[in-house]
Amino acid sequence: MKKSLTLNAIMSGIKTILQIIFPLITFPYISNILQVNNLGKVNFASSVCGYFLLFAGLGISSYAVREGSRYVNDREKLSAFASEMFSINMISTALTYAALAVTMLFWTKLHAYTDLMLVLSLQIFFTTIGTEWVFTIFEEYTYITVRGIIFQIISILMMFAFVKTQDDYCIYAGITVFAAAGANILNFFRARKYCTIRLTAKIDWKKHLKPILLIFASSFAITIYVNSDVTILGVLTSDYHVGIYTVAMKIYTMVKSVLASILLVSVPRLSRYAGMQDRLNFERLFNKVFGAMVLTVLPAVVGLFELSQEVVLFISSESYLEAAVPLRILSIALVASLFGWLYNTCVLVPWKREGQFLVATLVSAILNVGLNILLIPRFRENAAAFTTLLAELCSMMLCIRCSRGLVTVSADRRTVGSVLCGCAGIVLVCTGVKALALPNLICILAAVLGSVAAYAAILLGMKNPLVLEYLEKAKQKFRKIS
Repeated sequence: MKKSLTLNAIMSGIKTILQIIFPLITFPYISNILQVNNLGKVNFASSVCGYFLLFAGLGISSYAVREGSRYVNDREKLSAFASEMFSINMISTALTYAALAVTMLFWTKLHAYTDLMLVLSLQIFFTTIGTEWVFTIFEEYTYITVRGIIFQIISILMMFAFVKTQDDYCIYAGITVFAAAGANILNFFRARKYCTIRLTAKIDWKKHLKPILLIFASSFAITIYVNSDVTILGVLTSDYHVGIYTVAMKIYTMVKSVLASILLVSVPRLSRYAGMQDRLNFERLFNKVFGAMVLTVLPAVVGLFELSQEVVLFISSESYLEAAVPLRILSIALVASLFGWLYNTCVLVPWKREGQFLVATLVSAILNVGLNILLIPRFRENAAAFTTLLAELCSMMLCIRCSRGLVTVSADRRTVGSVLCGCAGIVLVCTGVKALALPNLICILAAVLGSVAAYAAILLGMKNPLVLEYLEKAKQKFRKIS
């Protein structure tokens, strides 16, 4: 099996971008149709189902990819291994559905969400039979991406065709399940191309269970860390406040995904350097990534903070304007989140310090949940955003501490100084544009274009070393082409 890494990278990149673009197309429409309360219902039910989806999956997907890659050239062994993984997954799925039934029976708050829970829980079954890990093992990123695009397009058409009133929130929930897991029906049949998967009683529990549960523990901690604010907000307040917070979190998540793409492309090479114990090249590349993060994350955070109200209006409507305050708080959390991710993804994981990463995540999750329970009853969605900020800060600081001795940051004063001056320029541009009282979309476009121009001019004027380096590389490539 020999796949083009370049093609895989392109396909993976397209998939990530489309996962951001499609919500931008549908969310303004859905938020206006369903309105705050019904959108809050769907997102609360979805957050609860998310925990059960995690339990059903355990750590099987990550473990199966890691171990199954050894058998890509031996169909018989891969079939035996895949059948074990599928059987374990079916057992965990059956237990999860039993737990979900018990939870819905005894947790009275969920009685009002019965229809939504039944629809959304279908994703658990479809995810299990989809065996997505088979296609990851064989690096079938082209198939995964093309299949995803087709189902996303169908889902968008279905949303515009069938979600017409506030009462159509169950239809919307069903379409989201179709978009996320409907393609797994195709997976179930296509997987036969690579291996034969069947239920089996011959499972080596001693070999598989411990690593699966360790991976699950990390995934569970991250899920609590990410989703607890929405769940607790729904339990302690109302669907209205969940709906408001959902808009802020949706924007926060999309911006974070775009900025995080800077990190993802460097992880394989950093892992290779760590595996070779090549600390010199590892540290050199890490510092380049760190500088690129400073160059891009700080101005993005400042711009999002300044235009939070305008962005909320663009992505939803005036009924969601209260989301501007939690979005400002979450925009600050972006700094801690992304730089924390830099250390855990680009340092701790390549150097096989997953245990320390798990501890940092657990501590941050406990902090997040505790503060949510304490503060949400009084400050509602603003508290949810603030506790996320504190938890992200905690995670970042712990990951930086765990990375001592593995990497040293050598920040250039000209780089940091020019970026800070550039951010000040962004504030001035955004303030000036907003004072003109332009239509919302024109205001956003003018502020963004003006901020980019001002930021670039300041960096060039102050001779930012990274910008000059990138320009020189671009010139050299242009000369080669011409």
